[in-house]
Amino acid sequence: MDLTLLAQLTVSGVVVGSTYALLGVSFGVIYATTKIFHLAHAVAYAGAAYAAVWSANTLGLPFWPALAVGLIAAVLLGLGIEMLFYRPMRKRNATLLTLFLVSLGISVAFPNLLQLLFGPENQTLPRPDNPTYELGSVTVSRHDIVTVAIVWLLIAAVALFIARTRFGRSVTAMRTNPTMAEAVGIDGRRVYSMVFVVGSLLAGVAGLLFTAKGVATPTMGLQPTLIGFIAAFLGGIGSQWGAALGGLALGLISSWSAMYLQVDYGPVVVFGAMFLVLLVRPQGLLGKAAA
Repeated sequence: MDLTLLAQLTVSGVVVGSTYALLGVSFGVIYATTKIFHLAHAVAYAGAAYAAVWSANTLGLPFWPALAVGLIAAVLLGLGIEMLFYRPMRKRNATLLTLFLVSLGISVAFPNLLQLLFGPENQTLPRPDNPTYELGSVTVSRHDIVTVAIVWLLIAAVALFIARTRFGRSVTAMRTNPTMAEAVGIDGRRVYSMVFVVGSLLAGVAGLLFTAKGVATPTMGLQPTLIGFIAAFLGGIGSQWGAALGGLALGLISSWSAMYLQVDYGPVVVFGAMFLVLLVRPQGLLGKAAA
């Protein structure tokens, strides 16, 4: 075994896995509370990237203000989907399957809208220099270090927000028993809106971290959203740290598999890992078994 290659793949896996962890937490926050399989989460991811690119390239905003515009766009898109689509359908007692189909339709339509507005070409975000550092035999870039730091600080902040704040306890109550929670005065609509704000903000951060090093494409949101879903279920629905652990594990497994498999087999490895873990622990790595 090439230990140098293993070390480099491990570092790469931690960086990629950290992004997966953030997506897992963002997806899990929404799903655990609303029970909606929010495939349109991809809209916040891609929308943040394109809003930042447009702000920088068309409006001429500097790098950091452009990222701020991207985050605002992600929040508005996620909250808009909740208020314009999901909320009216819940009032009409739509089933979860119907809500999923609506989400699927939005996730398919939005890339076409992006392509209509910006064209099919890859879009790049003007970015600051990204120097690399040598840590023994391992190379790591400043962007990688910043990505890992931002992701885990955000995950810790969300976990503390859910566990320690009054509103976080309202979220927990809605997850546990929404009927009883609303009976004691908790505003379910406000809670749902807030989890869409939090989840979409985190997805927007993930999209911007990717675009700050790569490129924006109309279909860029779908695969990360699916990986976020896998991470959330792998770690255990309702557990922020479980979703984070699931995402990190997926990143490491996918990276390590490159030692023996072609890159094209990455999705197979990811789904295979989820299947094996859930076969042994149906509730996920840190999820609680049903009573």
